[in-house]
Amino acid sequence: MPPRTRPDEGSSGPTLLHRLGAWCATHVWKVLLVWLVVLVVGGALVPKFTDSLTGSSLTVSGSESARAEKLMKEEFDSAVTEDVVVVFDSSTRSARDAEFRDVVRRGVAELRERSGVASVEDPYAAGGEQQIAADGRTALVLAGLTGDERERQETAPEIQKTLDRVEGDGVDVMLTGSSALNAAVIEQQDKDLARAETIGLSIALIVLLIAFGTLVAAGLPLLLGVAALMTSFGVLGALSYVTTFDTFVQAIVTMLGLALGIDYCLFIVTRQREELQAKPGRPIAETVGATMATAGKAVLFSGCTVLISVAGLFLVRAPVFWSMAFGVMVAVAVMLTVAMTLLPAMLGLCGTRINRLAVPGLRRTVNHPDPEHSVWARWTRVVLRRPVLIGGAAVLVLGAAAIPVTGLKLGFDVGASAVEDAPAGAGYDLVSEKFAPGAAVPVQVVVTSEDGAFDDKGLAAVERLTKTVKDNKEVDGVLSVTDLLKEKAGRSDSATLKAALEQDDDGALARIVSSRGDAAMLTVFSKAAPDSDGTSALVRWIRDTAAPEAERSAADGITVTTGGLTAQTVDVAEEINRATPWVLCAILGLSFLLLLLAFRSLLLAFSAILMNLLSVGAAFGLLTWVFQEGAGEALFDFSSRGFIQAYLPLLTFVVLFGLSMDYEVFIISRMKEEWDRTGDNLRAVTVGTVHTAKVITAAAAIMVVVFSAFMITRVVELKQMGFALAVAVLVDATLIRVVVVPAAMRLAGPANWWMPRWLDRALPRVELTEGPSPVPSDGSGEPGGPRAPAQETAASARSGRSAD
Repeated sequence: MPPRTRPDEGSSGPTLLHRLGAWCATHVWKVLLVWLVVLVVGGALVPKFTDSLTGSSLTVSGSESARAEKLMKEEFDSAVTEDVVVVFDSSTRSARDAEFRDVVRRGVAELRERSGVASVEDPYAAGGEQQIAADGRTALVLAGLTGDERERQETAPEIQKTLDRVEGDGVDVMLTGSSALNAAVIEQQDKDLARAETIGLSIALIVLLIAFGTLVAAGLPLLLGVAALMTSFGVLGALSYVTTFDTFVQAIVTMLGLALGIDYCLFIVTRQREELQAKPGRPIAETVGATMATAGKAVLFSGCTVLISVAGLFLVRAPVFWSMAFGVMVAVAVMLTVAMTLLPAMLGLCGTRINRLAVPGLRRTVNHPDPEHSVWARWTRVVLRRPVLIGGAAVLVLGAAAIPVTGLKLGFDVGASAVEDAPAGAGYDLVSEKFAPGAAVPVQVVVTSEDGAFDDKGLAAVERLTKTVKDNKEVDGVLSVTDLLKEKAGRSDSATLKAALEQDDDGALARIVSSRGDAAMLTVFSKAAPDSDGTSALVRWIRDTAAPEAERSAADGITVTTGGLTAQTVDVAEEINRATPWVLCAILGLSFLLLLLAFRSLLLAFSAILMNLLSVGAAFGLLTWVFQEGAGEALFDFSSRGFIQAYLPLLTFVVLFGLSMDYEVFIISRMKEEWDRTGDNLRAVTVGTVHTAKVITAAAAIMVVVFSAFMITRVVELKQMGFALAVAVLVDATLIRVVVVPAAMRLAGPANWWMPRWLDRALPRVELTEGPSPVPSDGSGEPGGPRAPAQETAASARSGRSAD
């Protein structure tokens, strides 16, 4: 592969990005006017996005829990899709006092009048003794909500407002359950995000000032990062008219919007300043065009790797992953659009004034940058002199950090600890303390008859299933149609069921048996919390043991389907296990192809993926150690549940893989520019590392700051996500990019750039570089100085032979 020529020495002319950058820098006001309209419209649509967010949905398409929810909607007249609990509690009154009973009576009456509430069970009605706590100071009202997840989460806060008006006489009233907890978590997350954004942006500005030394240059990435974030939320707001987004989308888009938006602009602004220094007096539009043809193209490829990585989530058959993937892809696409259009226009507007308003004490680094004699240059030379020793030590450290990931365990935290001060969280804690932790979020078992209404054999099977489940040591109680029939009529045969349905004036049966008598629901209250191993094991036991026995006893006349929140967590964990290999293969394969197109090198494409896996593995190992094993409980203010949030590792992997590729593309593209110019591997590695180390360090510092800011939140999955991203970026920018990468490339030598001629001819030309890097010359043989023609010719000959 012979060295490439400069654009003005026989190239085919400016690239598309060169022309786009130059056009935007020339037609500044047109571009700014368009973006002003976009930002105004986007800002107006942001409330639509935030108002339409739903709590984390764990539905898996085609799963047993999804079928159970569908049956509850279609088969039962009440259309109950979720059981919730209203907690009446007093520290001074007994649940049997007249004043306490009056508050409960008013609460029950209000609930029965509300839309979205299909059934309400009065604790003072016959058979309701189990709904009053042993200490006599707390009573539960069981209620059934209708609608899908979004509708239920919109209903829950309104119900709580109604209950707030009911409470009094020393009695507190709290709604709890899955939807109530999700709604409270969304509210808490909004508060946490606002605080995290303020902290992250403030510290990011300080880092940018140190990195650039001038207020103008530092302000550009920050300003455009915020613009990208607002536009992203605006686009998602427009899409909210036709779909819904998980509440975690808001958090991850905020994290990535700020971090990636600032980073992309940081890379391009840094290169623009180098272009201005390398050729002073050149037209600004031409300078911006050259910047976009190099750093801009690297950013474009980096963004594409993030898009490819995140798109892998569509292989998981769970809407929560689709929602997150779609939200992140929209955000990254917006960031790339900002970097490719708005940023060149701003660079054209600033011109040479980008170095104005220097920070006191940093003026010299602005006017006389000297990367060749910086601490990074000295460090790089040390690494390149001892690549085996230093690079090997770094790999051992990364391997040791990754060891805990072998014990990674997935689970699902309902988020009660994050909202313990809210009614939903306080009510959940009271239910767990005075009743059974599983009472607030029960398991739902739907039994359907395949041949019309239940006959005696079918009801006998339901009764046996009820008894079998009750006998399980993990079960606190079961609400079943057969028990209700025995309580009312002393029998549970088909004739009694038919008569009871005809006389069901109060609708007591409507929520647990269909009007046709061909479907029944068992509400199972676990002794353990819904997000515990015990309840998950209970769900698996019902599915694998109790349900098949009941189906066999009815001679295949009934079908048993288990649903509810815990069943969803079991299903999503199984789906993640199924999909993970496919997601990894898709991401790694497509990323390898993209890197092959970018670098025209088999070894670099392979090593880039390997380096990313090293940093991601170390991050996951530390995540497991800190959050699953509880090593960081005191430092990060949380209580370990002994697992990592179920959807987090796969989501974090795809995001981290894309983020890690940013620095890989940026540093390797800079090395390739020098390799194309000189054909000297050692020089290319040195120049690429030295001239990107400062900007990568600054970019990483900003990402670490932004991600770390989310660790101050109360929502545990935000803490986990922020920690994993911050650690991965820190490891990537330190051990990987300035130690392992240069050491490995030093050892590989010219083989770094090898590409079979047949493959080189077969692949389309989509390369990152356009002409040489603007490396200042100091007349020496060190990086920055010119190479002798003989050296360049020899290197070219070696490169040409290696490609045969």
